[in-house]
Amino acid sequence: MSKKSYIKDMGERLKALPLVDVAVAEALSLLDNPASNFDRIAEKLSPDIAAKFLEMANSAYYGREVRSIAYAVKVLGYGRMKKILDSAARKDYFVKRIDIEGFNFEKFQVQAHFCAAVSKVLGEILGYERPEDLFTVAILQNIGKLILAVYYRDEFKEINAVKMMEGISAREAEQRLIGISHGQIGALVLEKFRIPQDIYEAIRFHDLQERAVPEGAGFQLEFIARRSSRVVAGFALPEKMEAQDIIDRLRGTVSEGRKKYLEDTRTAMQKKGYREIFNALLEDAADLVCRDLRVFLTERTPE
Repeated sequence: MSKKSYIKDMGERLKALPLVDVAVAEALSLLDNPASNFDRIAEKLSPDIAAKFLEMANSAYYGREVRSIAYAVKVLGYGRMKKILDSAARKDYFVKRIDIEGFNFEKFQVQAHFCAAVSKVLGEILGYERPEDLFTVAILQNIGKLILAVYYRDEFKEINAVKMMEGISAREAEQRLIGISHGQIGALVLEKFRIPQDIYEAIRFHDLQERAVPEGAGFQLEFIARRSSRVVAGFALPEKMEAQDIIDRLRGTVSEGRKKYLEDTRTAMQKKGYREIFNALLEDAADLVCRDLRVFLTERTPE
């Protein structure tokens, strides 16, 4: 099937995102817990459920642009969220985890929240004004992998095999075998679901190794999101550690990095504009984060 054929096929199939069975159950348990508030629910949602709630909040029914997962759950409210998930459960419209060969849902979810934590820390160091956008991109950036695993299982299995045998990235294997990457797939679907453009564009390019600074005022979002992905890829996923735990352990990193950022910005901007120096500032911040993550996480061994 050609790239155009995959895009057309996805447009016909993906009238709704796939939901994973355990994610539905966990989200319903949060909604049934009187102690849960909207922010806590947003922090705990799996990528598939988060995308579903964003889709609904951005629908013509509500008639507004919603960028933040936390704001999406506030827009929908407890009753509407429960109705969405109850309806999915009654129709058996979710994917059984055990049936997805080569796809580890727990790893998928932990990686998303680990990336959200790193994005938040980098955003704080660099003074990024919309941390909720970083959270949204981090949680949704690999939604294309879930789509491949659910709807294109043979291709997903082949992509994983080529990736392992040849030691290449998922993006390279996907482009070679199906002509489109999981980032591009995620962006296509999220665009269809009315997610704001700068959010889905950051997801489209989150796994590119090299990319010039894009035009527009929101270029920082894409760059921080991509650098966060690279940081996360360098470490074994944290076990029994939530995103907030990681953020709390990096409070000192934020203070140190913020001070250095302000000093470096004042010096560098005497010669160049902010857009020109941003990538160097981001790299310095990422180096600090990696340094301090090594204290409590294990680095991945290159294969």
